Amino acid sequence: MNRRFLVSFFLRSFRGYQCLAEGYRTSPYNANAVSAKNATLQSFLQGPSSETMRSLFQGYRPTFKVHPLGWEVESLLLLSPSQQMCYYDGKLFGGYLAFLMDRILADCCRPAFTANLNTSFVRPVPPTAPIRLRAWPDKVEGRKIYLKGSVQIQGENSDEWLDAIQADALFIKPKV
Repeated sequence: MNRRFLVSFFLRSFRGYQCLAEGYRTSPYNANAVSAKNATLQSFLQGPSSETMRSLFQGYRPTFKVHPLGWEVESLLLLSPSQQMCYYDGKLFGGYLAFLMDRILADCCRPAFTANLNTSFVRPVPPTAPIRLRAWPDKVEGRKIYLKGSVQIQGENSDEWLDAIQADALFIKPKV
C-alpha cells in the first residue's frame, strides 16, 4: 500500500474516534452529568456487581477431590433461562462456556491468576442440557500450574458424558 493511502486512512479513523468521544463530553458546570459520569466509570472499574456474578454462576457448586498435584474439581450445572445465552439457536454461547471453564480451572488451583486459556470446541452445547465442568492439574513447575479441563454433555446413555469443550490452561501463583 502506498504511504498516502495509509496516512489518509489513519487520519479518517482518528477523526472518527475523536468525533465519537466529543459526543459524550459534558459541561463541567453540570454537576449531575459529572457525578453520573463518575458513577458509571466507578462501576466499570469495580467490575460486575455481586448480583450479576450470582446470576452468571447460579447453580455452580463445585466438588473437590484430592489429586496428587492439588485438587480435582467437578460441577454439574443445569442452566436457568437467564443463563442460556445463545448466539445461534440451540447452541450455547462459547464465550460463556469459556468463562465457566476459567472459573472451574481457577477453583482447581487457588490462589492463582490465568496466564493462558486455550479452548477447543469439539461439539455444540444445547442450552437446556445439563453440563458437567471438570478441571484437574496436569503438572506444576514452581509458581506455574498447568491445568486441563472439559465441559461435558450427556451422550446417548444417561451415564455417558462426552467432551464438548477441552481446555488447557496455565495459571500463575502470586509471589508471597
